[in-house]
Amino acid sequence: MSTVLETLSGKNINFLIGSGASMPLFQTLSLGDNLPSFEEVLSSKLITDNNKILLYCYYYAKWISPMQLQKMKKESSNYAVTQSSYEKFIRILLDILTRESNEKPRRANIFTTNYDLLFESAFDLTICSNPLCFFNDGSRGFINKKLDTDNYYLNVSHSGFNDNYKREVPTINLFKMHGSVSWGKEKNEHISVSYKNNCMEKLDEILENENFELEKIDKIFNYTSFLGGDICFNINKELTLLDFNQTFLEEFYDAYKTLPIINPDKWKFHETVFEQHYYQMIRSFSYEMEKRDTVLIVFAFSFADEHILNILKRSMLNPSLKVIIIAYDEISLALLRTQFSQYKNVEFYPTNEMNIDGSKINGNFDFMNNMLTGCI
Repeated sequence: MSTVLETLSGKNINFLIGSGASMPLFQTLSLGDNLPSFEEVLSSKLITDNNKILLYCYYYAKWISPMQLQKMKKESSNYAVTQSSYEKFIRILLDILTRESNEKPRRANIFTTNYDLLFESAFDLTICSNPLCFFNDGSRGFINKKLDTDNYYLNVSHSGFNDNYKREVPTINLFKMHGSVSWGKEKNEHISVSYKNNCMEKLDEILENENFELEKIDKIFNYTSFLGGDICFNINKELTLLDFNQTFLEEFYDAYKTLPIINPDKWKFHETVFEQHYYQMIRSFSYEMEKRDTVLIVFAFSFADEHILNILKRSMLNPSLKVIIIAYDEISLALLRTQFSQYKNVEFYPTNEMNIDGSKINGNFDFMNNMLTGCI
């Protein structure tokens, strides 16, 4: 059987990457073994409007605020481990593209639902030692960068000082399908890209002035996991007892609604301009999956976004599309096998091999990087 590395040769290369890729720096939305997921709690009809805003406060403080560049780098040990995995992945991908012939564009697409800036940081770190490459996040500009899907699909060439040769530069497109902590909405309905997010600074200030403590809600989740009855009902009851100021909740929610992210309850943006951009990127994903000789590698992705799941399933009618899904463990592997049981153009990894010490091989970032180098 050919290796995954051999499978990628001469193909339209795509990746679909989810939140598990950013561990251990950022955790997934699991609340614990005895609890529903955070998405399920936030989507429950048993949670009142005010308590949903409290959960948004919790979601922002626990998962989103730490993604700001200056905060992310303060988590020195976890940041170093996670960033190293991203950087290694980008270097491997560039090496694969560099070896490609000139018959097809030396281009790969990364579709991710993560808001964080780990890919952007990896691009910055990589370009210092690999100047002849091009990273494209869909933005154009210098001081004021604007985002637009028309900015993708550029073929960049290098011709030397005397224009006596021409070679295509390896290009990686980054599609952040659920938004980014570096995005903002301008008055003219454009999306701006900046690594100093004024909206997040305002949200941080609101939470600080209220002395909002994550631990109070952490305790509620831990406590309600041992109570009988409906867990979401119990969570709602305990959140109500916290009795936060109504003015604080309204002020926070007004600012929160301007965040350029898809929320984990209905998986929709609050702002129309971001939602429109989301559907443009969804279409880009669909177009890529319909091209001839396409390979999609799925990593750390749960398919909670039903739009992406449905588009991929429709695209799998493309006879030249090959999908490679990396599952973290046996539980996620079983779920993914069930979701894609009707399709024959899917391969699942890891297989049943064990480590030398007899332990199970998990589909983590190291596994994917090794797979891309032909070691697996």
